[in-house]
Amino acid sequence: MKQVTKTIDEILNNDSDCPLPLEVIPNNMGINLCSVESLTWVRQNDGQLAALAINFKPDPKENAEVSRSR
Repeated sequence: MKQVTKTIDEILNNDSDCPLPLEVIPNNMGINLCSVESLTWVRQNDGQLAALAINFKPDPKENAEVSRSR
């Protein structure tokens, strides 16, 4: 199996072999691409897609609140 992680910029700029067309994320899932850091997918040796994950950017407000509470 092969795991691949690509940022949104890499997918847009490098014509990547991303198994999910990026327009599906905002158009069908209602997720703004500005909130997505990267996609990770796993392909089996025979080419079948075994897993797909959308990795989100952390919320800057939440990080600031954690820092202030320490």
